[in-house]
Amino acid sequence: MFSLPSAEAPGITSNCDLNDKSCTVHMGEVSLTLDIQPRPVRSMAPLNYRVSIVGARASNVMISLQGSEMYMGINQTPLTAVESKPGVFSGQGELAVCTTGEMLWRLTVSAETAAGPLNTWFEFRVK
Repeated sequence: MFSLPSAEAPGITSNCDLNDKSCTVHMGEVSLTLDIQPRPVRSMAPLNYRVSIVGARASNVMISLQGSEMYMGINQTPLTAVESKPGVFSGQGELAVCTTGEMLWRLTVSAETAAGPLNTWFEFRVK
């Protein structure tokens, strides 16, 4: 049996750069892959999010974005299950423009599973 971070725990982080490729985080028997298109990620451009979760049945998958260097407002995107692909969720969003010209963003993926909440985050720079 695997264990996932609790709602109080900060979750698992990835050192992968989403501007270069999709990123995968492994949490015991569960893996979560996040892809953002188009690349590189840019502010004020439509973004397509795709999350794949393997090893646990997930629901209520959500992406939350926060500016790491300054408050950029609330930016959350609930993802929808892709019917033809079990464990795959997708949605669209957009990043606000930062007045400094570049922002370090923290993207958190959260989901509910039978083993408990799943939380992981990714940090990446956007112009």
